[in-house]
Amino acid sequence: MKTTIFYFSGTGNSLTIARHLNEKLENCELIPIAKAIREDSPLTSSEKVGFVYPLYYYGLPKIVYDFVNKLKLDETNYIFAIVTKAGDVDGVPLIQLERILRTKSKTLNAGFFVLMPDNFTLDSHETSEEEMKLIFEKVGPKIEEILRSIEGTDSNLNIELIEGKKYKYERGNRNFHKNVNKGDASFFTDENCTSCGICEEICPVDNIELVDGKPQWQHECQQCLACINFCPECSIQFGKNTAGRTRYHHPEITSEDIINQKK
Repeated sequence: MKTTIFYFSGTGNSLTIARHLNEKLENCELIPIAKAIREDSPLTSSEKVGFVYPLYYYGLPKIVYDFVNKLKLDETNYIFAIVTKAGDVDGVPLIQLERILRTKSKTLNAGFFVLMPDNFTLDSHETSEEEMKLIFEKVGPKIEEILRSIEGTDSNLNIELIEGKKYKYERGNRNFHKNVNKGDASFFTDENCTSCGICEEICPVDNIELVDGKPQWQHECQQCLACINFCPECSIQFGKNTAGRTRYHHPEITSEDIINQKK
């Protein structure tokens, strides 16, 4: 039985999970959402389909929401989702995904949350090296648990049970979707910028253009934060929030890995 895993990742947490599953599942292909969404009518013939993505503002990243709405799943009969997150909020991204799937006469059979280091550089919390070590130690066993469920086509969701409890989180996510594209107005580069162009290359939605050697954001941002976290000089800032703050990307993931998800 063929499996297709669609993933979206800005700093590598979700890509790492997707890669490990792809390596362990037989007859599995890994497809980046940043590339697949460019198709007019994306489709898959796989019987099993998975989505791996980060938690954004209590719910789905906008690009994932838009992609799943476009995707044709006529031949798929088992669907799972894996959400990487840093906090304790869960539920809403699975509810949102299930609602989209219902419009296609499909259902979300299984959903999983995987705790990963915080990559939201715009916020005040930073994950310490000791915290990261403890988090990474738990990822391997979690992947094995997920793998067993996927291979056994297990169902583990009762969407109706959790659906009524999350309205305030859904409002927050809807507001995020409404405003995220133009939220890049607060990005800028400081005097450390060397015009290397990595930010332009790495943006999964081609939202950055170099003008006179400096990045200009084009208001189609997904707030994946690849640009700020992979800048080799830590030159990209967001308002007054990020000066001096530690940048993060998953240690297994390079800038080239993120760049390649749109190729």
